[in-house]
Amino acid sequence: MAGATITAYAVYLPGYALSTTDFRAEAGSGGRRARSVAAHDEDAVTLGVEAGRRLDGAARDVPVLHLATSEPPYLDKSSAATVHAALALPASVAALDLTGLRAGAGALRTALAAGGLAVLADRRTDAPGAPGELAQGDAAAAFAAGPDGPIRLLAAASGTVELLDRWRAPGAPHPTVWDERFTAGILRDRALDAAARALADAGLGRADHVVVACANPRAAAAARAALGGGADAEVEGLTGYTGAAHLGLLLADALDRARPGETVLAVNAADGADAFVFAVGEGLEAARCGPRVRDQLTGRVPLTYDRYLRWRGLFTVQGPNRPDPAPPAAPPMERRRAWKNALVAVRCTKCAAVTAPPGRVCAGCGAHDALRPEPLRDLPCTVVSLTEDLLAVGPDGPTVQAVVDVEGGGRRSVHVADVPEGGLAVGDVLRPVFRRISSTQGVHNYFWKARPMEKVRHG
Repeated sequence: MAGATITAYAVYLPGYALSTTDFRAEAGSGGRRARSVAAHDEDAVTLGVEAGRRLDGAARDVPVLHLATSEPPYLDKSSAATVHAALALPASVAALDLTGLRAGAGALRTALAAGGLAVLADRRTDAPGAPGELAQGDAAAAFAAGPDGPIRLLAAASGTVELLDRWRAPGAPHPTVWDERFTAGILRDRALDAAARALADAGLGRADHVVVACANPRAAAAARAALGGGADAEVEGLTGYTGAAHLGLLLADALDRARPGETVLAVNAADGADAFVFAVGEGLEAARCGPRVRDQLTGRVPLTYDRYLRWRGLFTVQGPNRPDPAPPAAPPMERRRAWKNALVAVRCTKCAAVTAPPGRVCAGCGAHDALRPEPLRDLPCTVVSLTEDLLAVGPDGPTVQAVVDVEGGGRRSVHVADVPEGGLAVGDVLRPVFRRISSTQGVHNYFWKARPMEKVRHG
């Protein structure tokens, strides 16, 4: 595995931040400590899609995609397959799932060993009132690995220990944590052992940049102090611990700050430890896809605690007296797979009009079967008309529906995500985003919404 390279990387941080768990306090994003919060229609799949799509062409020439998360939307069904479909990867690319807090390190290790795309995404939720509630967070990172990238792996080392420190049974809404004082020393020692072996194999006494990802803050702080790190704690203090995505988030931040010729030690401590030593070469700027991690920390929308609880289903309020929406059915999903998963419409070969949703008849000239695929997911669109629905079932109203004109042609109706406090207006520019429309009877209905372009701090 030594000698493998990262060819491209990207991070997606959701646009909301929670800085207090006090109902009475006004939320603000400028506090000393905060956690990143995914919107009510975001989960590990949609977060992973946002990070993966930023890699653009670098994500297409890979043999396999690994999705790492501690909160997969499905257990039996593959969540990686949904990410694969939304990224419009070729059918020949395998999509595999890894779960747990060590999954991010596993996905990165596997991608480096055999080439591939590692998508690390997580949405973390502690129990309301738990000491670590504000210390959890949501994020996603994506890494494409191949033979000729600017970030070369010098060495890697791992160790495993069976340890009851943090656990969550299937279906449980939040984890249970053992006394952190007891487990901190064990995790710290494992992290230092893996780091020492990786540094020795790399021929280094220490690295220029050090990041330590661990759910136990005592263990993380002790390992950082021993290894000469600490800058990554600044990011962690504003995002919280982001589970399976945390190693990727902190590694990306270190790469954001690194210069050619420097080295990066990245350690993940969970059920043991995994350590990676990278050497940064020329071409690093080209490998960075999307904005830097610290740039994404600015401009986040402050979130009130009660709104956060409603989004996570931890605080139930009376909604509209309407039945839940019907779940999607398998046959129409299959018939319109390209449209539903990758927002692929059709363009007429005779009059060039775009028809969305796609069909066999051109919406412009009426021509039959004279249409070719036309991807819309990366095209901005402009609001033509708006409707606010106060009766739609959802955790955060009102639901906003817009009719938009797509750049390059085509008009369609969209759900709007991340509506700003001041609302929207005709003429506003939106951008497609992959979100969870609803969840009914255990079926998650994913599709493409659109959100205001001015809210996209990273695109």
